Amino acid sequence: MHVRSKPRAQVTAPRRYHRVTMKAQALPFVVMLLLVASIPAQGVRLAKVPEVVRLPAAPGSNLLLEVEIDGTPSEVWLATDAASRDRVSLTPAGDRRWQLNLADARVAAIVPSGRDDGAMTVFATIAGAMKQSAAISWSRATTNDGNVRCLVRASDGTTQTVAIGQPQWLDLARIDRLEVLGVGARQSAAVARGGDHEVPLVRHAAGGTWVLAIDAGLRERLRDEEALEVEAKLGAESAVFQFRLVPPKLGLDGGRAEFAVPQRRRVDVPGSRGWLVVEIGDITMGRTMLRVRDAEGREVTTPQLVHDRDYVEVTLPAERCVIVVDRLVNRLVDGDHAELQVRPAKGFVPDRIGQLIRAVGDSTATFVREGKDYEPAAAKQFLVAKLGSHRGAAVTVDDFIDKLASTSSQTGKPYEVKLPDGKTITMREWLRAELAKLEAKPAQAR
Repeated sequence: MHVRSKPRAQVTAPRRYHRVTMKAQALPFVVMLLLVASIPAQGVRLAKVPEVVRLPAAPGSNLLLEVEIDGTPSEVWLATDAASRDRVSLTPAGDRRWQLNLADARVAAIVPSGRDDGAMTVFATIAGAMKQSAAISWSRATTNDGNVRCLVRASDGTTQTVAIGQPQWLDLARIDRLEVLGVGARQSAAVARGGDHEVPLVRHAAGGTWVLAIDAGLRERLRDEEALEVEAKLGAESAVFQFRLVPPKLGLDGGRAEFAVPQRRRVDVPGSRGWLVVEIGDITMGRTMLRVRDAEGREVTTPQLVHDRDYVEVTLPAERCVIVVDRLVNRLVDGDHAELQVRPAKGFVPDRIGQLIRAVGDSTATFVREGKDYEPAAAKQFLVAKLGSHRGAAVTVDDFIDKLASTSSQTGKPYEVKLPDGKTITMREWLRAELAKLEAKPAQAR
């Protein structure tokens, strides 16, 4: 008995010592936890979340999401992940609270296609650092919600929601796919039509969506079409989404077209199906501000102050083109306008006089006229005005260099140019040197 009891004493004594040691070590750890708990957390906490989030939600639903944020955020948004460009902003609700109704159609638009369920997160930028909430689970509503809509998924990751009766422009070169939501029942159908082409959409049963993939083959088939419509059917009911297609290139008879734009007016560019619009301002001293916008109001090129024989470049999905300023007409009465032409940029050679005028404005030299020094911008404007006021026979590049731009029409004295190295030459010499540079360049391949 004594032999057996000794080993028990040897075993139990260390265990008692171990328990005492652990208790002694746990005390400072508990104190540390209490101290940490007393420090206010800086982050995003879910204050109110719907028990079930089915997307897209029925119109009029109330799926209120509310978060509490410590600090002062510069931005608060909902997204599927931190890197996503598709996001929906939350609105402040007072007392560090921010809210969003998850039934908002914008929320359904950020849900990835082909997924039955997933998670979203609220992100906030606080003092330059990004914080996030816990995940918010969602599942896709597979029944018809009565709110039929079309999502345009662009290749840059952005999404646009299109409603029935709201025609939109569609650039097929930038689109990955179209998705129709809200009519996912088994007996439904969806088809896309463009001219004589008809393409059925593919039904994703799990997600209750209809999808039209925009691939290279479809882009080629629809290249010459002006419009595309997507029709979703459910029994006798039908929902139609209409799109005007951005032309990949200009449709010009004979390769070019001439058109006129009155000052302070805008005119569609020929061959652009109404996608491109040119607008000019007042014509003053042989110049006007020319703007090219798309049908949605975005600037296609940087607004440019143009003159006779000038041009601007415009890029379409499959082609670059140029809008050439043939002549600016400035009258004493109404009727001021710009005479323009548009043509593909391939093979285009800019007018030499226009290029020489540009060279004057872009130079670093000082231009001397009647004994006075002028900066390049002022010298350029003088030549523009002189060319615009010329009356008589058409001016050739030789006429421009040897007569119009090189000597004073009043005194007959030659104009001069002070080069950056201090050397002074005649304006004629300077222009001939610039023309030689232009002629030495190969024809522009665009």
